[in-house]
Amino acid sequence: MTPVLRVFLLFITCSLPLAASAEWVQGESTLAVKDAPLDDVRLMAIKNAIADASFKAGSLITAEDVVLNGLLVSSKAEIHSTGRIQRVEILSETVEDEKLTVVVRVNITPIFSCESDKYSRTVLVTRFQLLKPRQAAYGDIYDFGQQISKRIEQQLMRQETSLSVQLMDKAFADTASFNALQPQMMYEKAAYLAQTSGRQFIVFGFVRDISLFEQINIEDDDDAALKRNFTLDVYVIDAFRNALLLQDSYHSEANWSYAEASAVDTHNSLFWRSEYGRVSLNTVNAAVSDISSAIACKASITQIVDKLPDGIVVAMGSDQGVSMGDSFSLLKKRSLKRTPYTGISVQRPVENVRFTVSEVNAGASVLTSDRPADIALAELYDLVTPADTPLANSLSQQTP
Repeated sequence: MTPVLRVFLLFITCSLPLAASAEWVQGESTLAVKDAPLDDVRLMAIKNAIADASFKAGSLITAEDVVLNGLLVSSKAEIHSTGRIQRVEILSETVEDEKLTVVVRVNITPIFSCESDKYSRTVLVTRFQLLKPRQAAYGDIYDFGQQISKRIEQQLMRQETSLSVQLMDKAFADTASFNALQPQMMYEKAAYLAQTSGRQFIVFGFVRDISLFEQINIEDDDDAALKRNFTLDVYVIDAFRNALLLQDSYHSEANWSYAEASAVDTHNSLFWRSEYGRVSLNTVNAAVSDISSAIACKASITQIVDKLPDGIVVAMGSDQGVSMGDSFSLLKKRSLKRTPYTGISVQRPVENVRFTVSEVNAGASVLTSDRPADIALAELYDLVTPADTPLANSLSQQTP
């Protein structure tokens, strides 16, 4: 058996926000093999080992929905927990006296009750392109970055039900200028995308490395395995607050089993079931978990996209959880540019200015007020946030 694998748990019923800090806890399980299929016993042993680690961490978790190496192997989800499993590594699997012992290392993030609002966070995922396209020549996988973008979008929608996700088939910036992007340049680009798409959080990045290398077997110099790298750089920006929430790099590597002249079809599920495909999905899952964590407890903010004689129109609707009668506060945004590369953006709630939802459809809402002066005060592309929430009340003290 492979000594180190990755297991990811996708909890369909769990959409609670999570904290940034996490701990690794070791768990162990031993089951008799007897006449049962080894794969079935192995999956049960993995689940029991995860439960053992969860118990040691003070969490009560029933792990029934398991994705092993990027492939769903069990579809039922059930969780009662004070923590959330981010990732699991299998440290060892041994069979002795017809008993299988599995030792795992579990990364558990404590769940806390952040004072968030009820609305879905709006996310725009831009296309992740290859930083060095020539690396794709071996296997003819020039569309690999596009496929990774789709997997990020799909996993975000599957893992976090409080996100409203849209995929844009265009890169955040060209590869030539990516490494030269300064914070203020990123904020300005994100602000433009937010203004045109109505999305608050912008997810972008690129595939930094998919180069090949040979790994020599130290026991047999003539035995060399062809392996391939996968390095993914990910950024998340809150475009309405000019805040960089996440900047991280994720790396993995796996055997590349295709011949040099082969043209690999990345649209085919057989590719994603190969060792390299599974490891790539695991890497995407790790990034998606961190993206969800970065966004989960941020205040929902949206912009005014149109003005009516008796109201304003904002870019949030029933798809994001807006209902008739909901209340929103007006935020006035002011950017202070100190240098061409850095800036400070502040949103200040306007005292005693409140709007109520009078009409709503899937992607937009009409907000009105009993006071005409409030309507006159609001300007196109001003921001609004849910009223009477601790997050809204504290925005005036927050800076990136």
